Amino acid sequence: MEGLTYEFHFFLIVISILMIVSYAYVAFDFHEKAHIMTLPYRKFWVFGSSLAMGAGIWILQYLVLLGLSTADASFYAPWFVCLSLAVPVIGSLLAFMTLSSRGEFKQIVKASLWIALSLLLLQMISSHYLLGLTYSIDDWWRVVLPLLMVFFSTVSSLWLVYGISNERSSYFRRVSGALVFGLGTLAVHYFTMITSSVATKFEVESYSENHLVQYMALTGIFIISVLMLIRMMRNRELESQESMLRESERKYHSLVENCPDGIMVLDIQGHILNINPALERMSGYTLEHVSHKLSFHFVEERYIEQTTYCFERTKEGVPQKCESAISHRNGHSIHVKLISIPHMIENKMQGIIVIVEDITEFKETEELLRRSEKLTAVGELAAGVAHEIRNPLTSLKGFASLVYSSSHDEKSKEFLQIMLSEIDRINFIVSEFMLLARPHEKEFARSDLVSLLRHVISLLKSQAILKNIEIRTQYDCEEFPILGEENQLKQVFVNVLKNAIEAMEDGGIIYVKVTECETGVTVRIKDQGVGIPEHQLSRIGEPFYTLKENGTGLGLMVSFGIIDNHNGKMRLSSVEGKGTTVEVSLPLYERRLVKA
Repeated sequence: MEGLTYEFHFFLIVISILMIVSYAYVAFDFHEKAHIMTLPYRKFWVFGSSLAMGAGIWILQYLVLLGLSTADASFYAPWFVCLSLAVPVIGSLLAFMTLSSRGEFKQIVKASLWIALSLLLLQMISSHYLLGLTYSIDDWWRVVLPLLMVFFSTVSSLWLVYGISNERSSYFRRVSGALVFGLGTLAVHYFTMITSSVATKFEVESYSENHLVQYMALTGIFIISVLMLIRMMRNRELESQESMLRESERKYHSLVENCPDGIMVLDIQGHILNINPALERMSGYTLEHVSHKLSFHFVEERYIEQTTYCFERTKEGVPQKCESAISHRNGHSIHVKLISIPHMIENKMQGIIVIVEDITEFKETEELLRRSEKLTAVGELAAGVAHEIRNPLTSLKGFASLVYSSSHDEKSKEFLQIMLSEIDRINFIVSEFMLLARPHEKEFARSDLVSLLRHVISLLKSQAILKNIEIRTQYDCEEFPILGEENQLKQVFVNVLKNAIEAMEDGGIIYVKVTECETGVTVRIKDQGVGIPEHQLSRIGEPFYTLKENGTGLGLMVSFGIIDNHNGKMRLSSVEGKGTTVEVSLPLYERRLVKA
């Protein structure tokens, strides 16, 4: 574009520098504030910082272009105004999204490149539309030199603001960074003016002393007013946040310090970071004793596996509840209920918060109740045994022994010996019933439900074949890991399958199906037997209540108790004449299942 005249306005130069510096400062200030806000508000403040930076670049460009002799209405075409504003705002937004509160050098370089490219694009659009400048391969230096100028000035600016970690001088770092960025951007704009035409003439506008003072005063008042307004808004916001933070801290301390249950904060490896006074009283340990020690050191060995499983599941982001026992400082055991909650900050796992409830008294009461219930059942059993079994057995055994000793017939002696051994066996069975009076602690271990069922079925398979019964199995997964006492669970499924076999006098099929459910795993055993009348179904499981001619009424009672001790459920449904279905639900030890 030949004959281009550019007139330097001293006032425009000064105000353009002040404007870009103030807007850049506001952008840095907003961006720093964004990193102390919650996620929804953080996006808002990042966009605000991008808008401030982009608007500063855009205003600077227009102030520089006002010195052109060709300035006319085309400078203010709506589409050009919108485009020239959008380019630096988008570039700034990409840059600020790249940066963190303590920017790494790699982030600073990437952010600087976004701003440099947006500023270069803005210069090329303005030069082509307003100055009629057309770029060719020979004009590569007109592209490369401005790009390098704005890139290095932006790198220097962002390094001053984000690369130097000194909280006390954050204000001066932002001012210095804004000044470096403003001068670099201004230099690029004037470089474009200088290189736009070989015939460019530069003239300096003359100002009277009074006008100059007025311009400077008005500019200073404007800039100071903007900065003071921003500072007031920021201070008010910070005061509000500090007040909310103090209130939140007071509530937190009040909750933790006065909570009747113990609270423990763990890091991601399980080391103790903090405990509240309630847990100190409960365990006998103070924070100084347990700080940064592994929490599992205080868990009793029999509960290590179960507690570790809960901890690992919580690390996956799933809150857990489990029972455990910890060792008091004085040596005695404390039964506790643990509720473990993931400690998340900005969607990142920072550790685990554990609520510890002392259930020692509850467990003792539960054990006494269980013992009482068992003693009641044994009392009922003992009464029945004493009157119905033991007295006749004593007479039978006495007379059989007398006949055996006086008999000279070897065949009779053989029969009498069989009678005596069977009487002893009945006595042994009665003695086994008396074991119900001795409650014992649960000693659970990991076992596979599928393997357990296969073993039980193999034991009863021959008995089923003799009655022309087929046992069909279906397992949804190759393995269902559970936590329990294997022999007790085998006893349950032996009882259920034997009942099914004995109920099918005419043969048929017993279906055994194992499926995963919401609460864990369900074993469904369905037979084709005679079924149970509806009015009798509700009494199944009561001591000594049986529908079998030779039954004791204790098998299912014991089975219900075993499943309940395993935190499971046992349900019966039946249709008379069609068969009975028994469902046993147990919690899974882990859900990493392999489909069969």
